[in-house]
Amino acid sequence: MKSKKTPALNQIRKAKLLFASGQIRESIKQFNEAEREGYELLDIWLSRGAALLALGHFKAAETDFSNVLEVQRDNERAYYYRGIARAAQGRHQKAVSDLTASLSRNNNRGIAHLIRGLSYAELGNKSDAVLDINSAGAFSDAELESFAKLFGTIGNPFRNAKAMMAEENAPWNNLLDKSSAEKLMKLLQ
Repeated sequence: MKSKKTPALNQIRKAKLLFASGQIRESIKQFNEAEREGYELLDIWLSRGAALLALGHFKAAETDFSNVLEVQRDNERAYYYRGIARAAQGRHQKAVSDLTASLSRNNNRGIAHLIRGLSYAELGNKSDAVLDINSAGAFSDAELESFAKLFGTIGNPFRNAKAMMAEENAPWNNLLDKSSAEKLMKLLQ
């Protein structure tokens, strides 16, 4: 006898495979279907939120991550992704708050350091921006490339960070090596 959850479980598996293979729009349709079938909402909200984020639907993604946090206040991934969604919308103070919550639970997220640093730069807080961006540089190129590939659409909200990096005597010039600075500028384009 099949469980009532079997169709929903199959939908979520299919949705995750579609997302992983880059078929993001189709994956969202499958996440929605899994939600209608009654699959675990937290898993759907996290997964669908990441897919929405990848498509640049930042407000809808933020809603999914906020839903997770209403049910599970300690969910590090929801803080992480919601922080990215908020930064992409130019809501940098809220992004800093979320990314700080994420990093207090998992300090190994280089992208969280990077986005928080960029948000600090947008808020005019150069010293914290430099510290975070420098911390992000300690993480692998693969992580930065993966982020750029999936969430490359968020570069536009970081105009101040780009301007700071372009300054001849910017703090980045003293703390980041040339390779790290070039990677960041590429990510921000």
